[in-house]
Amino acid sequence: MNKTLTIALLLAAGSHAAFAARASLATPAVPDRITASVVAAPLPAGNIEQAPVQFAWPLDPGRMVTATTPEAMESRSFWRTLEAAELQAGVELTLSAPGAVIQLSPAAGARPVPVEAMKVLSGGKPLPARRFETATLRDAGMAVAPGTAMLKLQDGNVGSYRLQAEGVSGRYVLQVLEPASPVVLRARTDRNVVLAGQSVGVQVHLDGAAAAAPDLAARLVRAPLLAEGLLVAPDGRTWPVPLRSDRSGGLAASVPVPAQGSDVPGLWELQVFGEQASIARDTRVAFAVARPTARLAGEAQAANPADIRFPLQVGAAGRYEVRATLFATGADGQLRPVAQGHSAAWFNRAGGGELGLSFAGVELPAGYGAPYELREVELHDQTRLAPIEYRARALRF
Repeated sequence: MNKTLTIALLLAAGSHAAFAARASLATPAVPDRITASVVAAPLPAGNIEQAPVQFAWPLDPGRMVTATTPEAMESRSFWRTLEAAELQAGVELTLSAPGAVIQLSPAAGARPVPVEAMKVLSGGKPLPARRFETATLRDAGMAVAPGTAMLKLQDGNVGSYRLQAEGVSGRYVLQVLEPASPVVLRARTDRNVVLAGQSVGVQVHLDGAAAAAPDLAARLVRAPLLAEGLLVAPDGRTWPVPLRSDRSGGLAASVPVPAQGSDVPGLWELQVFGEQASIARDTRVAFAVARPTARLAGEAQAANPADIRFPLQVGAAGRYEVRATLFATGADGQLRPVAQGHSAAWFNRAGGGELGLSFAGVELPAGYGAPYELREVELHDQTRLAPIEYRARALRF
């Protein structure tokens, strides 16, 4: 059949019975995110949309759908908190490349940093540097605290130096950035979303030893990477995260996320502070944490692409949405993406129900038809802006 097929034509031809079936959702695979139970949660304040909605649109089967993977966060910088007495006596800095940028910002109640009193010493002599005060930094678009000062070293190389600042009083935040350094701290989580009560994996590496100056490269090879992590919730709670050596030569951890989650919306962070051969680096990776207020449970009904129904177990009233990509079989027998669909509905209370999904009206490319498969299936709690479940391959019919 050469002309374009549509789902509506399939139904008109009596295809309903051919596709009618009950099917269990596919066994979860490694990238999937599922929950075995649901939890209660209060409704957020304010007006919440409750109207049901369904829509779908065609996809080009020649362009495959790929799932997003967490990106590695990279850092050539570090920060630390210092007291005025430390700055007056001198703080040792180990730098790995010329052109380091050094910033001092006063904490609450501290005296503004006099930029002319900041200096980086080598053998007791100050290194040449460009100096920037708060006004100049703000004019350049930087959001810095009042009283902040910055130095950009013009000379210097790999080695140890001493930072001094006179005329300071109170506590300060030191930030050091080495934009030209080959030494990079990389941290990556194994997922972008984790359910409250489950765990997220993290891997940490310090790379660049091969491209560093010879003396530094030798020290980096000999020295172990020392690092610690800190899990930070949107509401400000924190938990220490121990990191352990892994087979890749870096550090890793499985980080448990508290089952209660957070009542404050926003992303969670894992902050990582590392040091190797006195080269300090820190970075942070962000991810979403969702409470499992609902789940896909039981057997789905797939009469045809225009009538798919997912059984839903609900733990909290709210508006839930299912998203999925429809794959169809081409003339060559290969499954390819042909449509994307979304469906949302309101559930008044805890219990069970069904959430329907329809691709009716979406034109199928010529030569594509059954068998079908639903992939990249996601369940979202729209009321609480939470992505709950994810299944890479969910249903074949």
